[in-house]
Amino acid sequence: MKIIYLYILFVVLILASCGNNSPYQGYTETDSGLYYKLQVIGDGKRKPNIGDYLQLIITYKTEKDSVFMDTYSSNDMGMVILPFNHSSFEGSFEEGLSTMNEGDSVSYMVDATNLFTKFFKVELPIFFNPGSKVKMDVKLHKILNQSEYEAELVRYQSLVEDRDIEEQRKIQLFVDTSNASYSRLQNGMYYLPITQGSGAVPENGNIIKINYTGSFLSGKTFESTYDRSQPMEYVCGEQEQVIKGFETAISLMNEGAKAKFIIPSHLAFGKDGSSTGIIPPYTAVIYEIELLNLTKK
Repeated sequence: MKIIYLYILFVVLILASCGNNSPYQGYTETDSGLYYKLQVIGDGKRKPNIGDYLQLIITYKTEKDSVFMDTYSSNDMGMVILPFNHSSFEGSFEEGLSTMNEGDSVSYMVDATNLFTKFFKVELPIFFNPGSKVKMDVKLHKILNQSEYEAELVRYQSLVEDRDIEEQRKIQLFVDTSNASYSRLQNGMYYLPITQGSGAVPENGNIIKINYTGSFLSGKTFESTYDRSQPMEYVCGEQEQVIKGFETAISLMNEGAKAKFIIPSHLAFGKDGSSTGIIPPYTAVIYEIELLNLTKK
């Protein structure tokens, strides 16, 4: 009897696998084109309802399992909170969230173009081709109602304020123990002139050519144009070419000048850190900048 039962179970599994023509091993396709694979079954019994808020831990990968983004490095909680609404596109991972319980972990294969343009509302990154997939490993950590969500926001804001106070303390300690005479600017940056230039002052639209060295308060260098023998160029005044602290720094220099700036995180790489992961969230940085020349566009 036991042998017959095992044989029937084996046939059922074979038939089930034959009915699933997914091109991604271990994944099942829904009618909308979403591919999913259950990784961990949680011990929660509650499923999301429209209007809930979901605490999610997400890792984003290419089809070849290269991680390009995750929630662990984006904030202190290591997760994001998303309002649970209708899916932003057909075949979105949001469709899969409706079937998950608290504690479940599921891997989804999602259309890259739709994910970036319709969910994130940005252009498709250059390392993805149209038609390619993003692998999203998603854990539904917790389902929150409105009052729980508001309490979580208060807790998170407290964490942010604590991090800000700690960052300011580190900057002040660095300045106090430095042999140099830094001047504090109104926006929280510190300024130390090294060499006075003799050329023109930057104006919006100028092409700025600079050399720089970026380092942490510890003194460790994380980037230098000198090391790669290639100065940086950008257009003065154009948005999102350089961090905000750079714009302030350049405005205090003229052609030929060299200076050092301590830039707090809110004017540098902020709460998320650098996209490369080299600079952590809430990290003050030091830039020594040499303004080589200005060119009218």
